[in-house]
Amino acid sequence: MSSNIDFYVTSQYTLFGIPKCGRGIPILGIPMEDTVSFRPGTRFAPSVIRSWSQYFEFTPTEDLGIDPLEKACDLGDLSLLQGMVDKNLERISLTVRDVINTWGRVINIGGEHTLSLGIAKAVRESQGSYSVYIHVDAHLDSREEWPMGQVLSHATFVRHIINQVKPQSLVFLGFRSYDKEEVKFVRGLENSVLLSARDVRLMNDHELRLLIRGVIDSYAGPIHLSIDVDVLDPSIAPGVGNPEGFGLGYGELLRIIRAILDYGGSRVRAVDIVEYSPPNDPGLTSLPTIIKLILDVLNYL
Repeated sequence: MSSNIDFYVTSQYTLFGIPKCGRGIPILGIPMEDTVSFRPGTRFAPSVIRSWSQYFEFTPTEDLGIDPLEKACDLGDLSLLQGMVDKNLERISLTVRDVINTWGRVINIGGEHTLSLGIAKAVRESQGSYSVYIHVDAHLDSREEWPMGQVLSHATFVRHIINQVKPQSLVFLGFRSYDKEEVKFVRGLENSVLLSARDVRLMNDHELRLLIRGVIDSYAGPIHLSIDVDVLDPSIAPGVGNPEGFGLGYGELLRIIRAILDYGGSRVRAVDIVEYSPPNDPGLTSLPTIIKLILDVLNYL
């Protein structure tokens, strides 16, 4: 195991009680929370998910005749420096690069969405290219500044991925809240595909899979899937920092994830599940859904 992983990763107990990483698909907790703009609390998500996961049935939504946990191992939670966004992104990038080089792929549990900028850099550095970035989110996260005067935040980081990492294609799925300038910017990109929450809801499974397959098959190279759980309707997942109404149902989100993982296959190098906020989750209502989501991602990977 590389020195970056040894130095940065800490752990008290494992997710679902699975083994610590030696082999399998690694799961890494990234409790980054340096640039949130509304309700804080995402930094607590990896540890809360890890501790509560011990008490749930480890059953995915669809029975594929396999145990998804047999495919997984736990790297623990990354040790970060609160408030030091540049250093934390560098630490995330170095560690995740080494994880991908060692295990081939990684599931990252956030933490705020800005961490996906560090993941994107790690994918490019480990693979030598960066093909498709898929952003499943209630927001586009592509503003120039937010809050005003702040260039890097969880509402602007996708623009940094575009400018710094330069994906060949970007896919935005499930969005329903945006600034006029940022939606104009994203729609103006030659390599972007946008499907709002309403668009996703109106498409049948065949249409959705056909679109996703078309994008994935049009580009060679690694795929990075980043899921903000606020893409779900607040009635299902209220425990987020920036909830938005008229979100996706869990079954609709699962259709998206299955299509991406089916057609992306081994090209999917990183999956991020971010922005769950335990302090903003009354009665921990969202937690079973988040845990089911992790199991389902493992199941389809």
